[in-house]
Amino acid sequence: MDNTQQELIKKYNEFIHSLELVDIYVAELTFKRVEDIPKNNQVPVKVTVKATKNEYKRVETDLYEITHRVLFKLEYIQEGQENLFFELKVTFKLFYRCKHELTNEIFKIFVERNIPINVFPFLREIVSNSMYRAGLPPILLPLKKRT
Repeated sequence: MDNTQQELIKKYNEFIHSLELVDIYVAELTFKRVEDIPKNNQVPVKVTVKATKNEYKRVETDLYEITHRVLFKLEYIQEGQENLFFELKVTFKLFYRCKHELTNEIFKIFVERNIPINVFPFLREIVSNSMYRAGLPPILLPLKKRT
């Protein structure tokens, strides 16, 4: 590991140790049931969960607002073709207080390691309830573990 990487890790650790989650809320939520699932319960299902937007801005000297958008899709696979039957898009706003500056380099690490862990419990609840409201059996997303 070179000096640049060591310095980044040091700055990241300083940032994390002084970090406080102040608020988190859903800024936008849409979901749609596209079509019915085949009655055969043996049809394979593909689950996709991915971040589609991550950005931050400084709101105050030590307060940062992070926008984190997630796309959740369920597709069933029939005759080798993926068929979308449920899609959910949610935008989270997270507010963090920190005495260390959030730089682009730190944000790249933070958005991969910390944001998903902070957001995932909320996403799990939203997906389950939204599927129920769409007339589909709710699913329980697994724990999100840091890699």
